[in-house]
Amino acid sequence: MRSVVSKTLAFLFLSSNSWAALATDASAAVSFYRSKNSLFPSGQVSRNTLDNKLLRTETEIAYRTSWDKKEYVMQASQILRDIHVSRYADTETTAVLLSVDRSDAPTVKTLPAKAALEILATDDYWARVKERASSTQGYLPLHLLQARHDDVGVYVNIMDTYVRKEPSSNGRVITTLPRLQRIIPLEITKNFLKIQYAENIGYVDVTHFVSRADYANLAYHPKKNWMAALYRNNDVLITQKGETVPLKEILGYVTNSHRGVVIRPESSSYGPPLRARVEILKPEAHVWGVSKLDGHGEVWWKRKNLLVEEKGTPSETTVSTDVLMKREIYSIAFENKNSVRGLVSSEGVFRTEDGLTWTLIPQFGKQTYPVSIHPDGTWFVGSFKSTNQGKSFEPFIRWDNIAEAIEAAYHRNPKILRLTQIEPLPNSKVQIYVDTGSSKVKLRSSIGNLHWDVIKN
Repeated sequence: MRSVVSKTLAFLFLSSNSWAALATDASAAVSFYRSKNSLFPSGQVSRNTLDNKLLRTETEIAYRTSWDKKEYVMQASQILRDIHVSRYADTETTAVLLSVDRSDAPTVKTLPAKAALEILATDDYWARVKERASSTQGYLPLHLLQARHDDVGVYVNIMDTYVRKEPSSNGRVITTLPRLQRIIPLEITKNFLKIQYAENIGYVDVTHFVSRADYANLAYHPKKNWMAALYRNNDVLITQKGETVPLKEILGYVTNSHRGVVIRPESSSYGPPLRARVEILKPEAHVWGVSKLDGHGEVWWKRKNLLVEEKGTPSETTVSTDVLMKREIYSIAFENKNSVRGLVSSEGVFRTEDGLTWTLIPQFGKQTYPVSIHPDGTWFVGSFKSTNQGKSFEPFIRWDNIAEAIEAAYHRNPKILRLTQIEPLPNSKVQIYVDTGSSKVKLRSSIGNLHWDVIKN
């Protein structure tokens, strides 16, 4: 990589002709450069002139990232994002499916918003996809796709990896799996993935792979429901509560769209190393035009910004999932693994419709309460319930009834009554856990019934 000094010297010694091409229509003036890496423009000219002299175009995608409290500009080829390890996705808006990975390619068809797709392959900017309802295939830009929360995704190896006969580092090598292969494992074992590659079935080291678990803010377990995720450790996920959950038991993820995993570090020791998790501060994607101007030869200019403008900063009463996951999560609940409509209790109680943005419920202030969602559609926050998906809440617990039930069962008055957990049960029943100061008591009732039965172990 050339130093800043050499780039500056090259700029200073440009011929006087470098300044000759100026736009006659100043409002449409476009800066052009000697190369994509030039620090300073070599002049300006009208866009029409550059378009008329266009030789070719090149796409360049980069990310301004943060790692270890420092900022770095990294090329797209150096980072894997969640969408690269997703297997299924939906279109965010109406999108045009193209026959090849070029913006000027013939149209295959127009897809509606929320069209269900399977991702077959990806690169820095494009995804080759197939409609899940048909065999229709084509290409879409990655930023038009939205990852699904009921998707465990694929595994992508960030280095050449031996495929071994046995799940052991001493196992006989069958073949080599080239880097950046999208793998759907046949089985996840202790520290190894069982895979099929070409005609071979064998085992590969899971530490060589990136998966959706590396981007997880939340993970869905059929018995534990949605859990706040901390990080992946080989073949298990570590939750914010310190639990260790095998990846093979997880059925879906809510992921951090602003996280990248480094797959190709800088050649020097400077910057984030391989496998580092970096925060993406700002994506930059441009189509560079290369035009031939009289007196300048080939020049470079930014022809088009490929990315949609980012949304504005949310208000104080709304937070993103990425921000929320940096807090301590007291309790969280979703309707089911396929739905991301739900509740979270963390310095206040928030509800979400899309799993991405959370809105504070003013009724509960900045308090933290246990939350739960019953399969019958009843939402619970502390001693309150909602039958309209969290739009309004009313009390469902009478504390005098709780105190009477505990006194009748244990023949003593509780010192305190503090609700610690709400658990939905089949047949429209609900179970709660109450801290009395000296013990934790389990009580059960039908939803809508104020009579509570103490359940003794």
